[in-house]
Amino acid sequence: MTGTKPGAALALGFGAAVVVAAEFVVIGLLPAMSADLGLSPAEAGWLVTLFALASALLGPMLVAATVRLRPALVMAAALIPFAGSLLLLLFPDFLFVAALRVAQGATLPLFMSIATAQLAAAQGTGRGVALTYIGVTIGGTLAPPLGAFAADRIGWEMAIAAIGALALGAAAASFAVGGDTPTDRPGASWRLLARPAMRAHLLLSALLFATMFCGFSYSALLLARHSLDPAGVAIALSGFGLAGLAGNWLAGLAARWSLGASHIVAAATAGAAIWLALSAASSPPALASLMLLWGAAHAAGFVSCQVRVMAAAPEAPGFAGALNISAANLGIAAGSFLGGLALTQAGPEALAATCLALALLSIATVLWLQRAAASASSAAPSTRCTVHSSIGRAPSDRQKSIASWFQSSTAHSSRAQLRSTASWAKRASSALPAPRPRASGVTNRSSR
Repeated sequence: MTGTKPGAALALGFGAAVVVAAEFVVIGLLPAMSADLGLSPAEAGWLVTLFALASALLGPMLVAATVRLRPALVMAAALIPFAGSLLLLLFPDFLFVAALRVAQGATLPLFMSIATAQLAAAQGTGRGVALTYIGVTIGGTLAPPLGAFAADRIGWEMAIAAIGALALGAAAASFAVGGDTPTDRPGASWRLLARPAMRAHLLLSALLFATMFCGFSYSALLLARHSLDPAGVAIALSGFGLAGLAGNWLAGLAARWSLGASHIVAAATAGAAIWLALSAASSPPALASLMLLWGAAHAAGFVSCQVRVMAAAPEAPGFAGALNISAANLGIAAGSFLGGLALTQAGPEALAATCLALALLSIATVLWLQRAAASASSAAPSTRCTVHSSIGRAPSDRQKSIASWFQSSTAHSSRAQLRSTASWAKRASSALPAPRPRASGVTNRSSR
């Protein structure tokens, strides 16, 4: 156990909804902000880009720097920049908004990675990630349309300030129910990037998110091609979000198959965007079915990527989660840019081709990881025999490499990795004295 208290899942899920809503609400507010602040579309777009870049570049650094601190305190502090949105009522100018977006982008991975790791250690990786990402699905789906609705009625400043008020409540709740013991081993963070398997997993996350957002970023435009008015587009996107809750739940149940599920995520999300881009009109039942499938696969992609990367680093799940969020933000930026470029330069057909190319790259990366995992799995027994043979010879460099790859990349070893995560959390939270030398020696022999 990590020391989380009753109600932790609800409080941390609420915090996740708040921080993700703060990230995506700007999409619905950009027209009002551009008109009020005198910004061009490109200048307004920097508010989205700055958040993503700060999340990708600064988030892992903050996670590594706070690894020894009490998680409840760190999560509450990470929400303070989001509560700072209340200051927009006093300073409603572009430079202040931009600075606030940088601070919020940097602390979003800090909150999300620690909250997810805390719930994963307490309830299992699949269930813990799924519980946190219910908030992600709700915040990411509802924020843009609600922001656009609020901007016309109460102004964009009040809309953002309302999220700031919610962030204050989320900070207090996270401090009250958060855990007392870190889940990451001190000193293990940056060494994860030295593993080829971890880099491959992060590449896959970036490619999957590029595939997912290449089409989704322009879903409203694609839906308008099917003769939907603004109200119809809003209803279709609401169905997308509701289906996302089901996809979130299914991905949590199928956590041990998170690598294989990446095939489905890539194919389903790209296929939906391609179908919308290439077809000019659709019957309402067909369009509804497509949006439900798309929404479920889209949300499942968030959960499966987070589970897969965290399971590959049981000694530092929080930092691994932050790395995955960074890779995801880079993928979102790349996918949105490539999709927009294709749509602007050559129309919907080029957007469909771009989605297909990214999906094929994602699936090829999945097959590569699965093949490497299968090779390591078949070689693992001989490695163990060599390590534990009566001759006592040390394993070769090749065997060490195979064992390292097998431990960090294969999805079929997720169950053992989850047990390792839970075991580490249990050891870290207990107040037992250090093990006796004899017990330590046994542990060292088995690790060798």
